Amino acid sequence: MNHHHAKADLSHYSFFELYQPEILLLVLAAMYLYFRKTGTGATLLQKVSMMAALALVYVVKGSPLSIIGHHYLFSVHMVQMAILYLMIPPLVLYGIPERYWQQMLQGKTVWHHLFTFLTKPLIAIILFNALFSLYHLPLIFDTVSNAAVLHYVYHSILLITAFTMWWPVMTPVETNDQLSDIKKVGYIFANGVLMTPACALIMFADTQLYAAYEGVPQLFSYMPPHEDQHVGGVIMKIIQEVVYAFVLGLIFYRWVKKERIKDKEDLESIKQSALAPQHTIK
Repeated sequence: MNHHHAKADLSHYSFFELYQPEILLLVLAAMYLYFRKTGTGATLLQKVSMMAALALVYVVKGSPLSIIGHHYLFSVHMVQMAILYLMIPPLVLYGIPERYWQQMLQGKTVWHHLFTFLTKPLIAIILFNALFSLYHLPLIFDTVSNAAVLHYVYHSILLITAFTMWWPVMTPVETNDQLSDIKKVGYIFANGVLMTPACALIMFADTQLYAAYEGVPQLFSYMPPHEDQHVGGVIMKIIQEVVYAFVLGLIFYRWVKKERIKDKEDLESIKQSALAPQHTIK
């Protein structure tokens, strides 16, 4: 995982190093299991959502993007972070039908209690953003980047907390929905605020923050490490804003849809009330 062991350029890597067929096989296996398990139980949009999530997993972890992000460009690493923690979790949460979530959440085991605790909105939002911000402190970033086991452990924990962070907004189980639509809007805005300091640290730093990317071979001469660092911070912030704006739009759409259904029910109730006395007279 040491960035300074990077080869001169991508041409020095083999096909298997660049495209990692073992990860592609895992993704294809996950797709097969998903379709076999859900069958006709998932809607077309849910299937598309899950396929998009799994395709993004391969792009981030199995394509040349993985090599570039790990060894050459911090900006590409930030693209990986944005996809892994801001895009894949909500796609997976939406892609799995409600009844399968209900089956997974049945019982009162230790894991169930832990899940309930970690998905409490305040706990979820603080835990994810705290781990995300700590990761981007230079000392922690360089330590994690240069220790393979620590790198995988930290990112695995961060991915889990990303799912718990998204759960209060994208809750696929109606009975587990803890937030009203207006509170979900506030939750999204709070997430954006809490993520801003880490992005700002990267965007406005006057020096190269991360030793992990110092002295690595430059794939693009027009993007030196310091400039690459600034671009990374900007990319993360832009992707975050786009994803959050999309989710806010989805929340608003659902709210309007609920209000229309409620209005129709109220109108139907009024009509029935108006017709009831006439029926009694007859």
